[in-house]
Amino acid sequence: MVDGHDSGRGDPDPLERYFRPRPAGGAAGEGDDGDIEGVTIDGMPAPRVKVDGPRGPRRPGRRISPRAAMSARRQKRFLTLTGTMSAFVLLTSGGAWAFQNYVTGAIDKVHVGGLGKGKDGPKGAMTILVAGVDRREGLTKAQQKAAKLGHDPGERSDTMELVHVSKDHDRVSIVSLPRDSYVTIPAHRSNGSEGAKGEQIPARPGKLTWAYQFGGPDLTVATIKQATGVSIDHYIEVNFYGFVNMVDALGGVDVCTEQAVNDPKSGLKLPAGKSHVDGLKALAFARARYTLTGGTDLGRIDRQQQFMASMMKQALSSKTLSDPVKSTKFLNASLKSLRVDPELAKGLPKLADQMKDLSTDSLTFANVPLSNPGYNAMLWNSPTPQSTVQWDQAKANDLFGRIRHDQPLNETKKTPKPSASPSKTPSDGPTVPPDEISVRVLNAIGTPGLATHAGSQLTKDGFRVTVVPGVARRGLQHTQIQYGPGREDSAKTLAAAIPNAKLKEVSSLGSRVQVMVGADWDGVKKVKVSSPSPTASPASGSSLDSGTATEKLCH
Repeated sequence: MVDGHDSGRGDPDPLERYFRPRPAGGAAGEGDDGDIEGVTIDGMPAPRVKVDGPRGPRRPGRRISPRAAMSARRQKRFLTLTGTMSAFVLLTSGGAWAFQNYVTGAIDKVHVGGLGKGKDGPKGAMTILVAGVDRREGLTKAQQKAAKLGHDPGERSDTMELVHVSKDHDRVSIVSLPRDSYVTIPAHRSNGSEGAKGEQIPARPGKLTWAYQFGGPDLTVATIKQATGVSIDHYIEVNFYGFVNMVDALGGVDVCTEQAVNDPKSGLKLPAGKSHVDGLKALAFARARYTLTGGTDLGRIDRQQQFMASMMKQALSSKTLSDPVKSTKFLNASLKSLRVDPELAKGLPKLADQMKDLSTDSLTFANVPLSNPGYNAMLWNSPTPQSTVQWDQAKANDLFGRIRHDQPLNETKKTPKPSASPSKTPSDGPTVPPDEISVRVLNAIGTPGLATHAGSQLTKDGFRVTVVPGVARRGLQHTQIQYGPGREDSAKTLAAAIPNAKLKEVSSLGSRVQVMVGADWDGVKKVKVSSPSPTASPASGSSLDSGTATEKLCH
């Protein structure tokens, strides 16, 4: 134990005064602090040791000037940054044992039960559960207030995503899981939030976000594995305030909003269009809900995907990678923001090296198909129904089946050929009901709020709408319905609802359908759906709402 007196000068390091140069002419036992004789050990003064050499006792050197001291500090910082960046270069050029030791030592680990390969897991591929958690430990009240985290006790997960890395590590698929998803939470021991600590809690329905609150990472992993049928190999937890530091380390990122935002719950205030935001505003953008998208969680998921795409682009940009200060800050902020399972911590440098050539084109986002985004369910902790999000189980099974078998999410499945049957005259009218069609709505003229207005009209007509933030392009005069291969029938239904729109097949859209709202937008008409003919292709069948990170970026 090292002990000493406080100098009373507010030193950032209270031990520093023991190692300061003594002023010229000072007594051998005196320094800046006068009353300090030397270091004490367990309350006893340490003996002085006289050091003699061939040249006699060492005399104190002359004091350096403030300018020289500042120069020395700058050199020290430069050497520190250079050393850290050397490690970063080792990572991006093949990894090294020294950097691996640094990463595995710097990053927090969390032991999670239930991780590991499933029997149908393809070799080399891996699925990672990423949870955004509003843990407040280590935060001051001022930081909690600035981040609008509130003061409720306990920990809860605000964002959950399944991240699947392909067998060859050349493709990443991210599936966003709505926090209010109606799921069955498996039987578990109470952590004290559902009753007496240690009490056996039976399996019962609830919201997905409750799994973390009631049982942390272990129960969250068990709940998602049961709901999706997907084996989870690794776990990453992102602390919300650490997320703020990561964004600030990059110098901020670009986000887009289709209309001006003033959200008192999250503290977010942004003009319509493109904005460059710092860490706190980015956190508010990712969490805002009540004054955007009608208070639903689905619009928030789309904004989170947009933000992750923008952050990835910024982190991989030449401006970041060629700037040693920015790269080092981002690397260190990332390591301090995460908790991962020990096996992933050991493999991070190698994994990062294998994925260093990925771009925003290699990253695909997908949303879980829904049958009812406003499902009122009777849950055990409330006498009245609670609003939850109900999955379309058949289509969700298709989505998670692709994850299990390492298949791309934006690849349209081939339509099976109909069996021979008496021919009938094909119907030229729409055959797919609006409530079976997921459609993205984009502003293609630049008029503030136009896509939001159009999206609300399509929603009233029964379509499942996602309004894409920002302005996709400017100056489009005629509204356009764009659709991927195999989605002609869905496009026909939209064309019946928007008679003046032009139809256009775009192969790069995969299985998606979207409306580019132009200057001639004139509202939506009620759609009458006729029975499909035997030769008609299935209504979107197993189509998925997916898109690349490049498509999510601001333009």
